[in-house]
Amino acid sequence: MIAGMFAAIVANAMGQVRLNRWQGDFYDALEGRALAEFLHQAWVFLVIVAVLLTLVVVQTWLTEMLKLRLREWLTADLLDRWLVPSRAYLLRFAGEVGVNPDQRLHEDARKMTELTAHLGIGLLQSGLLLASFIGVLWTLSAGVKFELGGTQFAIPGYMVWCALAYSLAGSLLAWRVGRPLVGINARLYASEAELRFGMVRVSEAAEGIALYRGEADERAQLGRRLRDVIDVMINRAWGLAQLTWITSGYGWLALVFPVLVAAPGYFSGAISFGGLMMVVGAFFQVNQSLRWFVDNVSTIADWRATLIRVSALRDTLENTDTLRPSPDATSRIRMVSNPEPSLDLIDLSVSLSDGLARFDRAEVVLRKGDRLLVLGAPEVGKSTVYRAIAGLWPWGDGEIRYPEPEEMLFLPNKPYLPPGTLEETVAYPLEPKPGEAQAVASVLDAVGLTHLKSRLGQEARWDRELNLSEQQRLGFARALVRKPGWLLMDDAASALGHAARTALIRRLLYAQPDLALMVFGREDDAADPALFTDQCRILRSVRAGAETGAQTGVRR
Repeated sequence: MIAGMFAAIVANAMGQVRLNRWQGDFYDALEGRALAEFLHQAWVFLVIVAVLLTLVVVQTWLTEMLKLRLREWLTADLLDRWLVPSRAYLLRFAGEVGVNPDQRLHEDARKMTELTAHLGIGLLQSGLLLASFIGVLWTLSAGVKFELGGTQFAIPGYMVWCALAYSLAGSLLAWRVGRPLVGINARLYASEAELRFGMVRVSEAAEGIALYRGEADERAQLGRRLRDVIDVMINRAWGLAQLTWITSGYGWLALVFPVLVAAPGYFSGAISFGGLMMVVGAFFQVNQSLRWFVDNVSTIADWRATLIRVSALRDTLENTDTLRPSPDATSRIRMVSNPEPSLDLIDLSVSLSDGLARFDRAEVVLRKGDRLLVLGAPEVGKSTVYRAIAGLWPWGDGEIRYPEPEEMLFLPNKPYLPPGTLEETVAYPLEPKPGEAQAVASVLDAVGLTHLKSRLGQEARWDRELNLSEQQRLGFARALVRKPGWLLMDDAASALGHAARTALIRRLLYAQPDLALMVFGREDDAADPALFTDQCRILRSVRAGAETGAQTGVRR
């Protein structure tokens, strides 16, 4: 595609050279009142224009296809780096880069690829036109003669030097005026992302907002974000207006500048009117090539702003291992594959923002058939320990020896329900097996979701369609379908009563007696000791000298 683009641009440059030569013949015929030659040159013009028009159409199609392919490549590249296990989760600890990554993945990537194609093709075209016409202009410059003391003389490459000086002055002035637009555009994209995120959040939380009658507060928050966008856009408008003084003035002056500097040769009689038009045409092409930067200063600023944002996201995704939730989280938990069929937690301690969370024993082992209940006071860090075992929270110390990852399933407090059919949601992240609909229907019966059996093939946003208790029951249905070797639950039945939680866990153990089960639960889960073969607790230690007291208090 790039080769085809290059060929089209080369052919276009050759056509422009031929068109410039045609100008000399045409205006000479016009000046000499040669009607036959004038009509012939008019026919030649139609042929040249037909060829150039075809080349422009081909180039336009190739340009759009190149934008499409570039966007496909860049977006796929970013998605491949974003949706690596745990990276999308860890990105939230990356500061500003982790805020609204969807804006960088979608809008910034789109603008960057489109602007890259636009600027790159324009630069290539300008370079080829410059190479094609600078020699022509150099040769034609010999006809521009000056008279001094009765002696005529020519300055080698006079028109070329005039074009270079004119373009350099315009480029330096345009860059000086337009450079602040890089930062302004970056701030605009960030504030636009904040506004869009706020609107999406209101849409997702519409029920809660309506229940609290919080519409006025949400309107005020969105109004502040809109004001931020408008303020940046005002600055951008002012910057573009200042830049327009340079770019427009440069363009208008370019209409007469070549005539003014070449006029001495015409009035001295050294060049004809047709020759003057050839000099002006060649100067125009050289100047058009050299003024590429002046014409594209605002576009370059926009491109650089998106490049900085996309590059920052890409670099951060490549270095998520260096992210930390707090300055004290300097060590990392060792994650190793266990050659034995068990989940072993050895001297595990998990870094929190203000302390550590750890088990009340140095070694916790979960083998097939074991049923372990993990308890702890509220806010002690149970969910963070759960995330650490899942590989989402790498900050801490100790070692986690895990069995085959495909054998493990995690049920959080609020299960993730992707859009799609209900059957696909239950099977997630796997594809439903052919002919498995009847088995899924019976599983829905088992978890108390009989009323959903008729909707197995229906596509919906199930996280909106179902209340939390139904979503948690659907999580248990997923476990019954997947039949993992190890199942870890973090208060996965909080919206259900104690009797319902106990019944669902017993249903899991009945269907799979050798299931290794670890439940991060509530104190009332301990009321049924027959359900679990072992119990342990999560302890919390606080830094800054209060560690011993905190541990003792928890134990007591």
